[in-house]
Amino acid sequence: MPRLWRLAVTGLAALLGAGHPVPADVATDPAVQEIADVSLRDVAVAVYDPVHPVIYYNPVLMDRFSPELDSFFMAHEHAHIALRHTRSSALRTEPGRRSRVLQDKELEADCLAARRLGSAQRSATLAAVRFFSRMGNTQFDAEHPTGTERARQILLCMAE
Repeated sequence: MPRLWRLAVTGLAALLGAGHPVPADVATDPAVQEIADVSLRDVAVAVYDPVHPVIYYNPVLMDRFSPELDSFFMAHEHAHIALRHTRSSALRTEPGRRSRVLQDKELEADCLAARRLGSAQRSATLAAVRFFSRMGNTQFDAEHPTGTERARQILLCMAE
Protein backbone atom coordinates (compact mmCIF):
# COMPACT_ATOMS: atom_id res chain seq x y z
CA MET A 1 0.00 0.00 0.00
CA PRO A 2 2.74 2.60 0.75
CA ARG A 3 4.20 2.03 -2.73
CA LEU A 4 0.79 2.58 -4.28
CA TRP A 5 0.42 5.76 -2.23
CA ARG A 6 3.83 6.99 -3.42
CA LEU A 7 2.89 6.34 -7.03
CA ALA A 8 -0.36 8.24 -6.57
CA VAL A 9 1.43 11.20 -4.93
CA THR A 10 4.13 11.23 -7.59
CA GLY A 11 1.46 11.17 -10.30
CA LEU A 12 -0.41 13.99 -8.57
CA ALA A 13 2.78 16.04 -8.39
CA ALA A 14 3.30 15.53 -12.11
CA LEU A 15 -0.25 16.67 -12.79
CA LEU A 16 0.33 19.77 -10.68
CA GLY A 17 3.17 20.70 -12.98
CA ALA A 18 6.25 19.45 -11.14
CA GLY A 19 9.17 19.34 -13.56
CA HIS A 20 10.48 16.16 -12.01
CA PRO A 21 8.79 14.21 -9.24
CA VAL A 22 10.65 12.73 -6.30
CA PRO A 23 13.57 10.80 -7.79
CA ALA A 24 13.09 7.04 -7.71
CA ASP A 25 16.76 6.32 -7.10
CA VAL A 26 16.92 7.88 -3.63
CA ALA A 27 17.89 5.63 -0.72
CA THR A 28 14.43 5.45 0.82
CA ASP A 29 12.34 3.52 3.28
CA PRO A 30 9.09 2.40 1.63
CA ALA A 31 7.23 2.89 4.93
CA VAL A 32 7.81 6.65 4.68
CA GLN A 33 5.06 8.51 2.87
CA GLU A 34 6.17 11.29 0.54
CA ILE A 35 3.51 13.92 0.06
CA ALA A 36 3.63 16.77 -2.44
CA ASP A 37 2.59 20.12 -0.99
CA VAL A 38 2.97 23.21 -3.17
CA SER A 39 2.29 25.46 -0.17
CA LEU A 40 5.37 24.21 1.71
CA ARG A 41 7.86 27.05 2.17
CA ASP A 42 10.86 24.70 2.15
CA VAL A 43 12.03 22.17 -0.43
CA ALA A 44 11.20 19.29 1.90
CA VAL A 45 10.48 18.58 5.57
CA ALA A 46 10.59 15.27 7.41
CA VAL A 47 8.16 14.50 10.21
CA TYR A 48 9.32 11.54 12.28
CA ASP A 49 6.62 9.36 13.78
CA PRO A 50 7.40 5.74 14.72
CA VAL A 51 4.21 4.52 13.01
CA HIS A 52 3.56 6.99 10.18
CA PRO A 53 6.69 8.95 9.18
CA VAL A 54 6.08 11.49 6.43
CA ILE A 55 8.18 13.65 4.16
CA TYR A 56 6.41 16.67 2.71
CA TYR A 57 8.04 18.17 -0.36
CA ASN A 58 7.29 21.10 -2.60
CA PRO A 59 7.45 19.93 -6.24
CA VAL A 60 7.58 23.53 -7.49
CA LEU A 61 10.67 24.31 -5.41
CA MET A 62 12.20 20.93 -6.26
CA ASP A 63 11.85 21.83 -9.93
CA ARG A 64 14.34 24.67 -9.41
CA PHE A 65 17.14 22.19 -8.75
CA SER A 66 18.81 19.42 -10.68
CA PRO A 67 17.62 15.81 -10.30
CA GLU A 68 20.93 15.07 -8.53
CA LEU A 69 20.38 17.77 -5.92
CA ASP A 70 16.77 16.64 -5.51
CA SER A 71 18.10 13.15 -4.78
CA PHE A 72 20.38 14.50 -2.07
CA PHE A 73 17.61 16.60 -0.51
CA MET A 74 15.28 13.60 -0.34
CA ALA A 75 18.04 11.34 1.01
CA HIS A 76 18.64 14.04 3.66
CA GLU A 77 14.97 14.00 4.69
CA HIS A 78 14.92 10.19 4.77
CA ALA A 79 18.01 10.40 6.99
CA HIS A 80 16.10 12.59 9.48
CA ILE A 81 13.47 9.83 9.67
CA ALA A 82 16.07 7.05 10.03
CA LEU A 83 17.80 9.02 12.79
CA ARG A 84 14.44 9.65 14.50
CA HIS A 85 15.01 13.37 14.60
CA THR A 86 12.28 15.44 16.20
CA ARG A 87 12.08 19.10 17.04
CA SER A 88 10.75 18.27 20.50
CA SER A 89 14.18 17.03 21.62
CA ALA A 90 15.59 20.49 20.94
CA LEU A 91 12.84 22.05 23.05
CA ARG A 92 14.11 20.09 26.04
CA THR A 93 17.49 21.84 25.88
CA GLU A 94 18.46 25.25 27.20
CA PRO A 95 16.97 28.02 25.04
CA GLY A 96 20.44 29.30 24.13
CA ARG A 97 21.46 25.87 22.77
CA ARG A 98 18.33 25.00 20.78
CA SER A 99 19.59 26.36 17.48
CA ARG A 100 22.88 24.45 17.82
CA VAL A 101 21.04 21.21 18.64
CA LEU A 102 18.90 21.61 15.51
CA GLN A 103 21.97 22.50 13.43
CA ASP A 104 23.68 19.32 14.66
CA LYS A 105 20.66 17.30 13.52
CA GLU A 106 20.97 18.85 10.05
CA LEU A 107 24.65 17.90 9.88
CA GLU A 108 23.85 14.34 11.02
CA ALA A 109 21.21 14.03 8.30
CA ASP A 110 23.63 15.40 5.70
CA CYS A 111 26.21 12.83 6.77
CA LEU A 112 23.84 9.87 6.64
CA ALA A 113 22.50 11.02 3.26
CA ALA A 114 26.05 11.17 1.86
CA ARG A 115 26.82 7.71 3.22
CA ARG A 116 23.59 6.19 1.92
CA LEU A 117 24.01 7.67 -1.53
CA GLY A 118 27.58 6.34 -1.57
CA SER A 119 29.65 5.93 -4.67
CA ALA A 120 26.66 4.76 -6.74
CA GLN A 121 25.13 8.24 -6.52
CA ARG A 122 28.26 10.30 -5.98
CA SER A 123 26.97 12.94 -8.41
CA ALA A 124 24.03 13.68 -6.07
CA THR A 125 26.35 14.17 -3.11
CA LEU A 126 28.74 16.33 -5.11
CA ALA A 127 25.78 18.45 -6.28
CA ALA A 128 24.99 19.10 -2.60
CA VAL A 129 28.61 20.01 -1.86
CA ARG A 130 28.59 22.53 -4.73
CA PHE A 131 25.21 23.94 -3.66
CA PHE A 132 26.23 24.43 -0.03
CA SER A 133 29.72 25.69 -0.93
CA ARG A 134 28.14 28.48 -3.00
CA MET A 135 26.11 29.49 0.08
CA GLY A 136 29.33 30.13 2.00
CA ASN A 137 28.73 31.49 5.47
CA THR A 138 25.03 32.20 4.95
CA GLN A 139 22.29 30.12 6.57
CA PHE A 140 18.68 29.42 5.60
CA ASP A 141 17.74 30.23 9.19
CA ALA A 142 19.10 29.85 12.73
CA GLU A 143 18.17 26.16 12.74
CA HIS A 144 20.42 25.31 9.76
CA PRO A 145 24.24 25.42 9.70
CA THR A 146 26.07 27.62 7.23
CA GLY A 147 26.60 26.34 3.73
CA THR A 148 30.32 26.05 4.45
CA GLU A 149 29.68 23.83 7.49
CA ARG A 150 27.32 21.62 5.54
CA ALA A 151 29.65 21.23 2.54
CA ARG A 152 32.53 20.34 4.89
CA GLN A 153 30.41 17.77 6.75
CA ILE A 154 29.24 16.13 3.53
CA LEU A 155 32.80 15.87 2.21
CA LEU A 156 33.97 14.30 5.49
CA CYS A 157 31.16 11.76 5.39
CA MET A 158 31.83 10.91 1.74
CA ALA A 159 35.36 9.93 2.73
CA GLU A 160 34.20 7.52 5.44
